[in-house]
Amino acid sequence: MNSSAPGTPLSTYSPSRELTPSSSSGGACPVKQFAKPIRTTGESLGSLVGASLTVVGDSVYVFGGFDQYTDEVFNALYKLTAEADSQYKWTQVIYTKGRPPAKRNDHTATVWDRNKLVIFGGNGEEDGRFFNDVSVLDLDTLTWWQPETFGVIPEGRVRHSATIYGNKLYIAGGLTDQGTFADTLVVLDLNTWEWDPPVDFVRRSQHISFLYNKRLYVFGGFEDDMSRSNHLSFIDLDRHGVTHLEIDSPSAPSLAGQRFSQICGDQLVVAVTLSMSASPLDDPPVTGLWTLDMPSMQWQFRDIGSTFDRGNWNCFAMAEHDTSFYLCGIDQEPDDYYAMVLRVDLREYGIVPVPPPQLGTDLVSLLMQQSQSADFSIRSSINPESGQLRVHRLVLLARWPHFAQLLTSGMSESLSDTLTLPEPFSVLEAFVRFMYTDTLDEAAPPVLIADLLVMANLYLLPRLLALCVRRLHNDMDVESVSKIFHCAGMAGQRGLQQTAIHFIFEHFGQVVHTTEFRELPREVLYHLWDETPHHAAVVGFGMGCVGGNGANGGIGNGSSSNVNGNYGNINNNHNGLVNGSVIGATNNHHHHHHHHHHNVRMVGSDAEEEVRPGSPMEG
Repeated sequence: MNSSAPGTPLSTYSPSRELTPSSSSGGACPVKQFAKPIRTTGESLGSLVGASLTVVGDSVYVFGGFDQYTDEVFNALYKLTAEADSQYKWTQVIYTKGRPPAKRNDHTATVWDRNKLVIFGGNGEEDGRFFNDVSVLDLDTLTWWQPETFGVIPEGRVRHSATIYGNKLYIAGGLTDQGTFADTLVVLDLNTWEWDPPVDFVRRSQHISFLYNKRLYVFGGFEDDMSRSNHLSFIDLDRHGVTHLEIDSPSAPSLAGQRFSQICGDQLVVAVTLSMSASPLDDPPVTGLWTLDMPSMQWQFRDIGSTFDRGNWNCFAMAEHDTSFYLCGIDQEPDDYYAMVLRVDLREYGIVPVPPPQLGTDLVSLLMQQSQSADFSIRSSINPESGQLRVHRLVLLARWPHFAQLLTSGMSESLSDTLTLPEPFSVLEAFVRFMYTDTLDEAAPPVLIADLLVMANLYLLPRLLALCVRRLHNDMDVESVSKIFHCAGMAGQRGLQQTAIHFIFEHFGQVVHTTEFRELPREVLYHLWDETPHHAAVVGFGMGCVGGNGANGGIGNGSSSNVNGNYGNINNNHNGLVNGSVIGATNNHHHHHHHHHHNVRMVGSDAEEEVRPGSPMEG
């Protein structure tokens, strides 16, 4: 079984080959052989347009579409396979089980789990009716089925894009049956068949979409003014922020002609061919093959000779991260759009998907196996009952300067095989994992990252420190902000501490009810009060306000009282502000019963904005 990643170039060695191409050519440079079109055999697909072409393994599946001349719409399924003699044959897949999808065109057919096609959208025989249904074809059993979807079911669309990642179907852009551009991203969970609520995205049609670095990108096609560009747009799938990238480069692909594209590893591949509908009077486009390097956002032209200039290419098929693509087109017979096939091997042009680095993953697997090669132990003095972490001296020596100093110091740890640290066992686990992977565990909660921040500062590990600071700035929430404030102070991270203070004041009523806030040491609480602006006030509203309509110096519904640096009501139990009660009026320290009062926030001279009932901050 070949264990290499899909699309990874394999080493080949032929013992019978004695001469290299250059040495056997008498010193002359050999002529590079470019791909050539091949006439197909088998069924004729005629003048079929608007069909979906999907590569699965070594085959291409064509579904649906309509006849260019008669407008007849189809739901037939065809398959292109490579024959032993380097020929390609079209066959119609007639014998399927289950109910096939209704006849349609301009839909999408996406590979799921390597052996299924997921059909969505398209235009049917009835003018103006766009489908929003989902059909699945199991290619092993050739069985169609229509799952019952629920949730926020999207409107029908055509000429949209579709991609599947992590058992989720992402549908972007396209046209609606109102004749407008769809401007949302909709997501279907293929495990539960539930549609997520739509998310605002970009207006685009006849484009592609792909996942890269947890972002969904769209490229190509037509914008809402029917113009073309080489710009990309992407949406962050966690935060739903949309970004548009305008890349102007003399190396970018031509905007004329027919443009086809797909992602291959970290390279966006764009093929430009002559347009079948172009007028002879038009200037011919620059045809060829381009790649956009996603990490550097640099375009590069790849010389493929006149490969695309021979024949009229009608459609394109390429699987995500595949190392080849197919073009289908006409030859002498103008009414057979699939008579010719050109298969382009991207590896011949140095375009290959590079698997991600495995070093960290391999080292962690060694750590998780607790193998015999482990020769050192780390224990927690806080959780001695948790046992020990078995690690490798060599890894810690290379990655942790403090550990190297310990072993050369002559201290007791250098003479034994155990190191005991005053940290919770879970924090030590996360710390060791970083030592092996050089990354933070994405699943680690913010309170754990906050403890790692302190260790990073203590042991002078700048990368770990920076990763923790960045994560905590982004992932701060009500439950973790008090711990982050405390740890940021211990690690000397003033910027992070200020962000935490602002967050605490913004969500004061909720924060003071959390366990993390109530466990803050007294000196940390004093520090927090010292950071409070002198003219700050605590504003309360909603049910359960103290003192009933402001009587007896208390706080009524929506009224406020000044803090002005008076901390007289703060005792060892953190009463006063902690339970949401509001400190009495200036210089007036009345004691009140503690009521739950979550909808409270600080306002002051540094933060004059005040949350009112019904505002987004409410509740």
